[in-house]
Amino acid sequence: MPDPSATQPAILFANDAFYAAFADGDPAAMDALWARRAPVSCIHPGQTALTDRAAIMASWRDILGAGPATIRAVHPVVFPIKDAAWVTCHEILPNGTLIATNVFVREDGAWRMVNHHAGPAPLPEAAPDDERKPTLQ
Repeated sequence: MPDPSATQPAILFANDAFYAAFADGDPAAMDALWARRAPVSCIHPGQTALTDRAAIMASWRDILGAGPATIRAVHPVVFPIKDAAWVTCHEILPNGTLIATNVFVREDGAWRMVNHHAGPAPLPEAAPDDERKPTLQ
């Protein structure tokens, strides 16, 4: 089994890439991040689950079509298990805070997203300098 502390930076990199694609309004980067062979699902706040990759990518094209977004992911916690991992974090948006779970699998040597689920949450309690400090579970 891989050392969880050794895989944490790569998992966080994939999670950061997801939020960079979101913030930049970049549908090509978003598409590149999602798994191609593994089953995928996505639950946007207040919507039903999408379980078809084409439908998920269409939803992201719609969301990202509005252009760059103001979004920050803070307080990431990494949960690695062999060739899978999930990250919980808070998404700070101009109009509120969401809590998200992002699930990744190792596909073709890279961490690829297989699930994103976000919903409303209260603002996390933490010092501003602690926002990006990752935690390994």
